[in-house]
Amino acid sequence: MVEMAAEAQYSVEEIGCPAGDERKYAQQDYTGKPRIEIDEDGVWHLHGYDESRQVLRSDLVKQAGFVAEKVMGESTKGLMKNLPILFLEKDEHHRMRRETNRFFTPTAADTKYREFMDSYADALIDKLKKQGSADLSDLTMEMALKVASQIVGLTSSLIPGMNARLNGLLETANDLAAESPNLAKLIISQRYMIAFMYLDVKPAIRKRRKNPQNDVISYLVSRDYSDLEILTEGVVYGVAGMVTTREFICVALWHLLEKPHLRQRMLVGSQEERYAILHEILRLEPIVGHLLRRTTGEIEIESEGEKVTIPAGTLVDMNIFASNIDPGMAGENGTSVCPLRPLHSALGKVPEPVLSFGDGYHRCPGSFVAIQESDIFLRKLLAIDTLRLERKPDIVYNDIVKGYELRNFVIKV
Repeated sequence: MVEMAAEAQYSVEEIGCPAGDERKYAQQDYTGKPRIEIDEDGVWHLHGYDESRQVLRSDLVKQAGFVAEKVMGESTKGLMKNLPILFLEKDEHHRMRRETNRFFTPTAADTKYREFMDSYADALIDKLKKQGSADLSDLTMEMALKVASQIVGLTSSLIPGMNARLNGLLETANDLAAESPNLAKLIISQRYMIAFMYLDVKPAIRKRRKNPQNDVISYLVSRDYSDLEILTEGVVYGVAGMVTTREFICVALWHLLEKPHLRQRMLVGSQEERYAILHEILRLEPIVGHLLRRTTGEIEIESEGEKVTIPAGTLVDMNIFASNIDPGMAGENGTSVCPLRPLHSALGKVPEPVLSFGDGYHRCPGSFVAIQESDIFLRKLLAIDTLRLERKPDIVYNDIVKGYELRNFVIKV
């Protein structure tokens, strides 16, 4: 639990945890829904926090989300010796996480990236003020892309426009996640991928072979990754870093503009307090709504005091929308924003964002970077007294992350 700073203008007792549903997305009513459901295809659907966390932390599961089983199928065998970190398992995954963690630690986020984030956020705020209005989803894309590019090492593009190239990749990727993407969409996606490879990735590889930097591409070059493998890893790191942070900044601003007391705390509160607010919004509005795993052996978990065995080879769908508001963990009024909310679990301490960054060995490595980046940009936006929404944004579904996207999010100053 985070204590409010002395200058707080309200108390927990006065405000408490608001009643009602404050979610912008995923407003399904999970009341009375079983914590574990098995559908007619044999897929296990988990809605409880404890159940989901036990599976995510098991050594007997492998990645099945983010179209992993489609991407890593028979058609890709032999193309890559080194798989992307998102799809690596066991010892290889642990090794790569150990060796790349230095790019994503809280210390790295604070000492290496804070000054850069701060100055670039200032530039975007100046741009907004000059224009008078902007689509926040575009601004957040610029911010997230710039930060991810620094960490990954995508800083040597032959011509400007990486933003548009990656935007094109993102827009077509959701269509490709469908069961039968049409030929036109496949061709368009390849066009964007080829442009990204030759205009952004290959120039970065050439420069880092001559002059290694402290970034992901330099690390991959040192490990003798092929250009195709580095391209794939760049897409994974870049897209993961951009998509999630971009959407979170948007949904967080939407909540904060509607909650003056939290907007005020974001401007004057300590970092600990601000991060608690952001983590609570993220708990309520996870960007990745479902996490999928395939069991590699029988798993025994506990649910409501009973032992339950999940068979080997089972596809398990963990509903993060439901798990994050589980009354047994989040308490009453779990669908409202309440940064002082106590979180409980028989499994031990519950992280404040709950399962929004995942859990276990596939937990998002960029969580510290994402929260710092969001905090910096949101505070600069919220400091504009005249900032307002022109209209509520459109909410669309993203099939890859099994979550939402906010578009046409027009803000005015």
